Amino acid sequence: MKTRWAILGMILLGALLLTGVIAACTDTDSDDESTTDTTDTTAATDTTGTTGDTAELRYVGSETCATCHGAVADVVNMSGHPYKLNKVVDGQPPEYPFTEVPNPPEGYTWDDVSYVIGGYNWKARFIDQDGYIITGADENATTQWNLANDELGFGTGWAGYHAGEVEKPYSCGSCHTTGYSEEGNQDGLPGMVGTWSEPGIQCESCHGPGSAHADAGGDKSLITIDRSAALCGSCHIRGEVDAIPAKGGFIRHHEQYNEFSASPHAAQDCVTCHDPHQGVVQLRQSGADTTRTLCTTCHSSKADTQASAVMKAMVTCTDCHMPRISKSAQGDASAYQGDVRTHLFAIDSETMSQFDEDGSLAITKVSLDFACKTCHRDGGSASVKSDDDLKATASGYHD
Repeated sequence: MKTRWAILGMILLGALLLTGVIAACTDTDSDDESTTDTTDTTAATDTTGTTGDTAELRYVGSETCATCHGAVADVVNMSGHPYKLNKVVDGQPPEYPFTEVPNPPEGYTWDDVSYVIGGYNWKARFIDQDGYIITGADENATTQWNLANDELGFGTGWAGYHAGEVEKPYSCGSCHTTGYSEEGNQDGLPGMVGTWSEPGIQCESCHGPGSAHADAGGDKSLITIDRSAALCGSCHIRGEVDAIPAKGGFIRHHEQYNEFSASPHAAQDCVTCHDPHQGVVQLRQSGADTTRTLCTTCHSSKADTQASAVMKAMVTCTDCHMPRISKSAQGDASAYQGDVRTHLFAIDSETMSQFDEDGSLAITKVSLDFACKTCHRDGGSASVKSDDDLKATASGYHD
């Protein structure tokens, strides 16, 4: 993962010491709780995060962070970030807060698996004892375990992933691990591209190497606090930010930053709506709002002004403005139903199709196919409407 660790200027204290350079604290805040305020929605980026040469800083590990920030660590450990990559220890499957990966692919035991990729909510893939992703013997192999999605009616099952490809290396460490380096092979396994300090997205993935902060007793000026969308976007992106790649009738997964950057919300930051320590899945599991800022906080007049009283009573903002256009594990293109909500937000009331002619790119607004036909189609939950009817309703809907 690309990091942006800001460097404090070295303050020479020759009057106090004959030799040596020490880090100086520039933050007089005496609050010793979490260095990230989970209720602060400011878009500012604090760049006074680390002191000294970054080559001298060390990753201390999430367990060390938890000794002082236990409450925050407990919350983070219920989110999906720490479970992006999970080591299999002593032949035992990884454990997750809300899900279970019961078995590895057919023909394998847990002793044959070194790591599980994911498994928290959408899917799980498996890495063999040489560090290569398990893809199966031929093009018919199914080695990806899709988890059930009760909300969408998707069940569990096996699916293909690069089926039959020989020795597919694991090269996803930059966004699945903490303290990633392109050099070497983790655990000495030839299929592993690079090394890391911890599997999964742990505290220091976002806050940077914590040794100076920990050694100084929790000095807040010695840790990175970056609330920018660009930090989230360093991983929630595919390809170049000015395009939205698509495949198979869906936007491809982990493209939230591509979408967000094309949306009317691009001037905001992800943390305006999301607490970076809490994931949508864990909030949904608890019955809480899945964002900390509701649509009506900024768009109350739009919510109040709707052309259809029925839709106003029964349909949420996200149903139309954040349909599930993306697919991570499962989807039904004929029903306009993926398994990840889009972050495009704005609806194009004149356009039906979401994708370009060859289906490789998505347009930069939500099309009426996905905004409307998730419900208004054969087999949907609402009456079937013609394209002309949908365009007429959508045009000026909130005027």
